[in-house]
Amino acid sequence: MIRGRSKYGKRDGMQTINNALRRWNSIHNRIFFFIILFLIIPVLLTFYLMDKPLERVIERKIGRSAQDALFLVNLNIRLFLEDILKSSVEITVAPEMIELLKNPDALTDYEKLRLNNEVLHRPFSSYFTNSYVTVFDLKGNWLSTSYIFPHLYEEYTASEWYRHMLEEPYQHRWMFNDQDMLYSDREPIITLARTITDLQTSKNIGMIAFSVKEEDIWTYLTGLEGSVYLVNGEGVVVSSPSREMIGKPLPKEIDTRRVMSAYDGQTILEMESGKWIVNHNTISLNGWKIVQVVSYDTVFKEIFDIRRANIEIILVIFILFTIITLSISYNITKPLKLLKKRMLELEAMQFYSAIAVAGPNEIASLIETYNKMVKEIRGLLTRVKDEYKQKEEMRFRALQAQINPHFILNTLNNIKWMAYIRGNGDVGDMLSNLGGILEGSIGRGGSLIPLREEIDYIENYVGLMKMKYHDKLSLKIEISNDLMDQEVIRIMLQPVIENSLIYGIEQIDKPGLIVIKGVREKDRFILTVSDNGPGIVPERMKELEKRLSLGSEDPPPKRIGLKNVHDRIRMQYGNDYGLSISSNPEMGTTITITLPARKAERGTSNDI
Repeated sequence: MIRGRSKYGKRDGMQTINNALRRWNSIHNRIFFFIILFLIIPVLLTFYLMDKPLERVIERKIGRSAQDALFLVNLNIRLFLEDILKSSVEITVAPEMIELLKNPDALTDYEKLRLNNEVLHRPFSSYFTNSYVTVFDLKGNWLSTSYIFPHLYEEYTASEWYRHMLEEPYQHRWMFNDQDMLYSDREPIITLARTITDLQTSKNIGMIAFSVKEEDIWTYLTGLEGSVYLVNGEGVVVSSPSREMIGKPLPKEIDTRRVMSAYDGQTILEMESGKWIVNHNTISLNGWKIVQVVSYDTVFKEIFDIRRANIEIILVIFILFTIITLSISYNITKPLKLLKKRMLELEAMQFYSAIAVAGPNEIASLIETYNKMVKEIRGLLTRVKDEYKQKEEMRFRALQAQINPHFILNTLNNIKWMAYIRGNGDVGDMLSNLGGILEGSIGRGGSLIPLREEIDYIENYVGLMKMKYHDKLSLKIEISNDLMDQEVIRIMLQPVIENSLIYGIEQIDKPGLIVIKGVREKDRFILTVSDNGPGIVPERMKELEKRLSLGSEDPPPKRIGLKNVHDRIRMQYGNDYGLSISSNPEMGTTITITLPARKAERGTSNDI
């Protein structure tokens, strides 16, 4: 039971699918479908193909613009840092400072105070508002513009980086101090630490720490959109408009390793909160990074607004075209449905069904053509009935006409046996051959026959001709038995043999020989008829070739000859087949017949 239900359920499912396909195959649905396919879909595809490249181009433009803005900020910060470097160099090259570092006891306290005011407080820059300058010698002394607690000084000079820098001349280090402070005001500062090296001996004689407040540098970052960070080599935020991020690492969503490894670039960051664009650039002076994080939606807000407007316009167009399409398809299919209904009723109404001409020109023309067709069909039915009666009458007469040749054939057979009984064998043989020829000419079985039947007909014909030529005529057939079923046209060889007798055998004094050969070459069957007659002179050959090349529509010759055989073959099988002649004077004549290699079917009657 379960199998039966499954089988019927599957059949019902296929029937449902077929019904759905039949409904969708209507003109109404096709018009709707093709308008959608060739109008709406190309519009959507064009919109998609244009929108995406446009978005990518704008994205590149915005990325390039962001990189240009980063470059300007980078330039200002680099000038800021260069100013720090320049100021620190000016302090360390002062002769009094060099003298103080080499010999701390050479200057009095007053001279040290004057040196502090004239040298350490001298730097002035438009990039930073205030500076912290401290100079250390190698003997534990220091000179500073701000007060330093002794324990902070000890922590500063005892650090590993401090000792490492003093080991080599001409060293410098950029640092950010937000926790380990050197000065008592405890402000986050950006510091350049440089060794002071004696130019004559290339040995370090001290160190300078030139610092500025972080507030002096973050103003350069406020001009950029989004979240902006100045990051040192360890990935720690040195400065940012987001004050809570100072001294902390970059947000974990940002690929810090990628940012720190590349000189500059742009990446798209996808987070739960949305899509973000990350731009970064490197300050060549100290390797610090400027990182900008901008909301993707903020940057492309105008693009999204334009895209939304385009989608709304396309939806409106789609709705309008749908309404127009349904209206057009309904107006077209309504008269067609009426026409279909009348055509289904046509036979029941015995082809007396006319429709009033109305609707668009094309539909009206179709209805008018339908009315004419119905009228012509009524006339054709009447003529078909009349022709059927005429054919039946002609068929009856044809059956009656067959009595005469059969009566003659039966009479010849009776005469033949009377001749044999009376001992007149030559007359019996002649009558036997004549009967074979007559039987073959009656045409039983149609115009296409096996080669075997055609050869039998030729043997009877040649046997009858031997009564005229006696020993002067002989026939030789070289065709294998497996080729005897080849399809040929009835009475195809007799005109060729007759031509060989008249123009070949009769024209010579020696014994005449006619050879019939048959071979199969791939998809062709080649049949040749050769005689040892006098051949054909070139002028006569040209005339024969010209006659064979004429079309079948030309007037036929007075009797069945080579042209007739050639035309019948070409009409039956096509222009690639037919008859050709080759001959040389005193060397005989060969006629070649080319047919398609095809086995004859019994009862073939497709007459030409």
